[in-house]
Amino acid sequence: MKISNYTFLFKFDNRCYIYNSLSNALIETDSEGYSILSELEKSGKNFDETIAFGKEFSELLKQKHIITDNDTDDFLIYKSYITKMRNQREGMHLTLAPTMECCFKCHYCFEKQKKEGKMSAEVIDSIIKYILKNKYLQNINVTWFGGEPLMAIEQIEEFYDKFIAQWGEKGYSSDIITTGYHINENVINILKKVKISSMQITLDGLKETHNKIKHLDECPDVFNKILDNINLICELAPEISIVIRVNLTTENSHEYVELYKLLYERFGKKRKNISVAPAFVLNRGGCRKEQDKIFFTHATRSKYVLNLPSHNLDSPFLHYPKPFFIECAIRNENAISFDPDGYAYKCWEMIGNEKYAVWKLDNNGSPANINTITLNRQLYGADPLYDPKCSKCKYLPLCSGGCPIQRIENEFEGKNNNLCCLYKGYLDKFMKIHILRKEKGIYNY
Repeated sequence: MKISNYTFLFKFDNRCYIYNSLSNALIETDSEGYSILSELEKSGKNFDETIAFGKEFSELLKQKHIITDNDTDDFLIYKSYITKMRNQREGMHLTLAPTMECCFKCHYCFEKQKKEGKMSAEVIDSIIKYILKNKYLQNINVTWFGGEPLMAIEQIEEFYDKFIAQWGEKGYSSDIITTGYHINENVINILKKVKISSMQITLDGLKETHNKIKHLDECPDVFNKILDNINLICELAPEISIVIRVNLTTENSHEYVELYKLLYERFGKKRKNISVAPAFVLNRGGCRKEQDKIFFTHATRSKYVLNLPSHNLDSPFLHYPKPFFIECAIRNENAISFDPDGYAYKCWEMIGNEKYAVWKLDNNGSPANINTITLNRQLYGADPLYDPKCSKCKYLPLCSGGCPIQRIENEFEGKNNNLCCLYKGYLDKFMKIHILRKEKGIYNY
């Protein structure tokens, strides 16, 4: 046996811990066991586990993949999970942009193609035909995206009515990503009807900052309008979970603590299914050189998150890490996104940019004009399972090689996206936070 490539050893407060990213196991051990593990890890040599640790402890270490006969076998365990996920056909993740229109022009938005128009009845019918042709499909999740999807609320309702009439209610779920500006009582009633179970609403900082980024002549205070709209959802649709996503650059990151507390005071005490989370605006591929200083890097993002507990703030980033054993659905044939014109994309970040469309639906719901180069790149290109560096990385089960579309940009477009997860180089620090929070009885998972 040998120490697994996926094993991490660290000490905290005179206590010794072992973590394995493949099994996601965290074990506290005594100093003697820790010393033996540390020396064996440094030597990289094979050893007799029973002699080193005794029968009972060695069985636990094997079960949790902390020790292994062969690192390649451990990697193949991970690979088997990912391959099964890629090949599954029973579930579909469908992203629909019923319009590319948006009333805001946020500087960081990747959607530069804001064409006017809404999804037509003919395109809706074609999408439904496309879905129903999948004879193995049992579950479907629809994410409403844009543009601003609530500017096409009628199309959202039309799709639901038509689809459910043929599919039925079983195995159907949906969520929405929105600015929150267009919410009103009628919109909420439709969201409830179309089975929206969760929504992500974006803020860009405190009132003054947010209103500089999202501003309209007809609404001088967009910030408070959105907060009022969230309050309306709390009153009329308390069953809908809400994640308030705060987009952060280095220019507004200092506002997050105050904004978090403001939102918690206003909403967090009323209901448990509302949360606030930072969303870090990164320099994608080194393509924003004139503004590099305002974007987060891998290191500054990790350090920022690690500092949140000092302000008594929670964040999904602070919870116990979970091995993905799942990728972004781009590599699964059943995951697809459609723009209002019926063009199909493998990644929702590309919606509306027809250069990255993989096909366009015809009236019968069949793919036409297939762009095989783009399709093959996104399904099979820049694969971390075959990347010499990523496939041997200790963090692979925690990040699955990073965002696939950013990997593809690096390989085929000469970009330089940092693909590593925020744990890399800081895992012991994140684990220490988890241990302290757990001892205080704070929810961590």
